[in-house]
Amino acid sequence: MKSGRSGWLGRPAVVASALALASAAALAWGGGLALAGGAGVRPAAATGDITTVAGGVGGPGAGTEVSLGLGQNAVCGISYGSGALYVADSGVVRKVNTQTGGLTTPAGTGTAGPLGDGGPAASATLSTCGATLDHSGNLVIADLGGSRIRVVAAGAGTFYGQAMTAGDIYTVAGNGQFGFLGEGHLATTAKLDSPSAVAVDGAGNLVIADSGNERIRVVAAKTGTYYGQAMTARHIYTVAGNGTYGFSGDGGAATAAELNSPDQAAVDGAGNLVIADGANDRVRVVAASSGTFYGQAMTAGDIYTVAGNGTTGFSGEGGPATGAELDSPRGVTVDGDGNLVISDRGNNLVRVVAASDGTFYGQAMTAGDIYTVAGNGTLGFSGDGGPATSAELASPDQTAVDGAGNLVIADGANGRVRVVAASDGTFYGQAMTAGDIYTVAGNGTGGFSGEGGPATSAVLSGPRRVTVDGAGNLIIADRGNNRIRVVAAGTGTIYGQAMTAGDVYTVAGTGTLGFSGDGGPASSAQLAGPDQAAVDGAGNLVIADSGNNRVRVVAAGSGTFYGQAMTAGDIYTVAGNGLPGFTGEGGVATTAKLDIPQDVAVDGAGNLVIADGANNRIRVVAPRAGTFYGRAMTKGHIYTVAGNGTFGFSGDGGAATAAELRIPEDVVVDGAGNLVITDSANNRVRVVAASSGTSYGQAMTAGDIYTVAGNGILGFSGDGGAATSAELADSGQTAVDGAGNLVIADNGNDRVRVVAASDGAFYGQAMTAGDIYTVAGNGTGGFSGDGGPALSAELSHPQGVAVDAAGDLLVADVSSNRIREVAG
Repeated sequence: MKSGRSGWLGRPAVVASALALASAAALAWGGGLALAGGAGVRPAAATGDITTVAGGVGGPGAGTEVSLGLGQNAVCGISYGSGALYVADSGVVRKVNTQTGGLTTPAGTGTAGPLGDGGPAASATLSTCGATLDHSGNLVIADLGGSRIRVVAAGAGTFYGQAMTAGDIYTVAGNGQFGFLGEGHLATTAKLDSPSAVAVDGAGNLVIADSGNERIRVVAAKTGTYYGQAMTARHIYTVAGNGTYGFSGDGGAATAAELNSPDQAAVDGAGNLVIADGANDRVRVVAASSGTFYGQAMTAGDIYTVAGNGTTGFSGEGGPATGAELDSPRGVTVDGDGNLVISDRGNNLVRVVAASDGTFYGQAMTAGDIYTVAGNGTLGFSGDGGPATSAELASPDQTAVDGAGNLVIADGANGRVRVVAASDGTFYGQAMTAGDIYTVAGNGTGGFSGEGGPATSAVLSGPRRVTVDGAGNLIIADRGNNRIRVVAAGTGTIYGQAMTAGDVYTVAGTGTLGFSGDGGPASSAQLAGPDQAAVDGAGNLVIADSGNNRVRVVAAGSGTFYGQAMTAGDIYTVAGNGLPGFTGEGGVATTAKLDIPQDVAVDGAGNLVIADGANNRIRVVAPRAGTFYGRAMTKGHIYTVAGNGTFGFSGDGGAATAAELRIPEDVVVDGAGNLVITDSANNRVRVVAASSGTSYGQAMTAGDIYTVAGNGILGFSGDGGAATSAELADSGQTAVDGAGNLVIADNGNDRVRVVAASDGAFYGQAMTAGDIYTVAGNGTGGFSGDGGPALSAELSHPQGVAVDAAGDLLVADVSSNRIREVAG
């Protein structure tokens, strides 16, 4: 089963390149990189101190030309209330005037910093994909990265049991720690895990999509009985989901059912909860009362599927919604006619399940059937001013319906808010024609600046991964900008461009999300959310082009690589046919289906090793005929070397190909040739042994898989003790340093941690072999500490780590939009 828990623009995921570590040479960052356009040499930092080496705040946007999607999650949430649109734009909430199209920012700074509770919302730090208005007009925000629900008061008064001042921000649920805790107790003492959306029901209760906990939870507005449970005001309760990833429970109690990345919950006119059960490719309903809803007899408190058959794909148009295929439905809303409006994210469509027979969105519809109302299924941006069904969308995250009945779409990866007009008229300051689509906010540029200038003055957008090539150049997967960028270690010609030491340059991608350019210059090609770039033995850049479901190569020189004739500086696909799914095992890699390949590495034999995330597998493309990972392989063909494709956890101590993985987000190859896998949703780091012997303090058998860090519980614990007993939280990239220590980007804990390979002193600490230690981050999400000890600094979702030749740690501090360095 696929999980949407860390979809290609979803939660943080990070990857490292062991090749870069193995080949990094004397020009590495720690060897004295010139910054500020080469004007000087960066002074050496004290061991264990942290500094920023790329990325920063950047300048403000201007009016309606403002860039949206400045952080890792792009434009991912939208709602309507009190005559305005509210857009959850990663690190801020925007307000769009429906008459003029004017845009303001009532909450969030867009950069990392202090939490800001109890002060002006415009000065607070957020990481959000969902916001709505409550019955008092307060702005309620799902602070996904902060694991909180927060409220911006509309006026002075007492709300949610707290005295509030107009315009200030307060936490009303969640204690800021990732996890599951507090059931039946005060909501502010509870643990949440990546709450992705929040809604307000008719009674004023807060309905939370507690996505990482696989639950829908409710904070009662006042004491009473809701959803079949006795509730106390301001306390928190689960109303759907048992906390286990999976699919089960239809027709039974919602609290006993399995959900899989429930990313949004809405409330329909009858009070039923409607859930976008994303990784199950379904929309499900929890009945508020016994009766017939969506054509089904339902019992109060029970759960039912109303759209999607559980198979990932696209089918069923014009037929029963329960027989249709969906692909990672991220959002669901209910329009004024009671129709379900679904953001069919993976299909790049918005679809509607008709509540009754009639004409809606310009189409004749039959009750219970499903129809596309926006998008042509191609990932990209096109179609403004024309029919919505002919337009290209890019991972639409959520929808809303405004006061005029227009359909409003958070066109996530395009960094835009778009509107499908319900009638002819003027909306958002534009003349619109019924059924046509228009951009009303965002210019699609994201957070991008600084090209050709000092890296520390540049703006990055969700840099998720970082690696170092053999010359010491820093390679950044600037994912939100759909680019691969390089910070030059020295002045010269690098990747075919004249570069100055310390400056930043794009080497692949135009910045426009899409797929194009194979066989031509990499700088003219379109990428889609590239997650990682590695460097192979010939110096070629290998890119995990996640949103395009491909692995692509930028040739370092002219020649034949991966069975293709290549020209220096041009880009080519070497794995994946662009369609999401799993096919092609044992066949030609370019004809195979991948599903969100989140990482790529190159092993010592030159094989491409791919973390095929949503397929829950590690796959290998052979560079030549031979036996690798215990299998006979053919040149250019693709093979699974870990994972059986089932989303789950099993198999430790047995054959890696029989094991269950949960969204393997990262793979590296250590010095012994072992595969080191970040089994992210299992909160573990696992190893596939290259040969029989002792690795990471364990006896291992070649081809078998073992956990080397993490006990499977999401949380933070274990520092100074055995790594396998420690708690991790959605870990991302791993790296192996020169001493063989395992370095982990413990993303959800806002820390970088190390598992010692041997007894000794590393990163300024005495360590014991097999034990785990924090080496950067104090556990508080934010940005602080540059110039001081890394252990005292704030990090904000560190998703990537690499180690340069000098032993310095490089950290992709994603929500801070920076690359930071910890002196070794």
